[in-house]
Amino acid sequence: MSHPTLFFYPRPRVDIAEVPAAAHAGAVLLTDTIHATGLAPSLREALDPWTKPLAEHHASKVLLDLAMTLAIGGEHASDTDLLRCEPGLFGDVASAPTISRNLTTLAEDAPAVVEAISQARRIARERAWALAGDHSPVRRVSAQNPLVIDLDATLINVHSEKEQAAPTFKRGFGYHPLCAFLDHGSDGTGEPLAIQLRPGNAGSNTAADHIT
Repeated sequence: MSHPTLFFYPRPRVDIAEVPAAAHAGAVLLTDTIHATGLAPSLREALDPWTKPLAEHHASKVLLDLAMTLAIGGEHASDTDLLRCEPGLFGDVASAPTISRNLTTLAEDAPAVVEAISQARRIARERAWALAGDHSPVRRVSAQNPLVIDLDATLINVHSEKEQAAPTFKRGFGYHPLCAFLDHGSDGTGEPLAIQLRPGNAGSNTAADHIT
């Protein structure tokens, strides 16, 4: 069942009167993008199987809040406090224990959950490109004017033993994910398409990973 009118995030009212300022007001660009692309209903439908029928916080809102936390400068799940202090912008945000329980549930069926999330992202990306009209990266694509996808690996250090973490070639310890970005050229920025989580000892130019 789809939810075409689902809005996880409130639509704040702009007022020129003397009112207290809202922290992270720039995040409205992100919440508006979530609304415009239909990411919230797509993700909600995709993650319905992993959300209890009477759950107060849907798994899709929990994941979107975690992504939003990263976007505004958070580094840990507990940094969702950055959202919780602005209900007028971010709505009802789950508590840290609820977030932890949701992540545990999703991790128990990780491959299926990752594919469900990827499907929701694909639907949202198609919608975003359709809304872009003549500015869509798939307009006028040809052999002479191809889509260019940049593959780049980056090192992420961690400070404790974590699953799949390993020593890196720079004598650090952590992960070496492989990222795929759509190159929009000089008129735009790179658009992240996919990121493959890999252990720190994975190679930068491993052909099998590039193909995957």
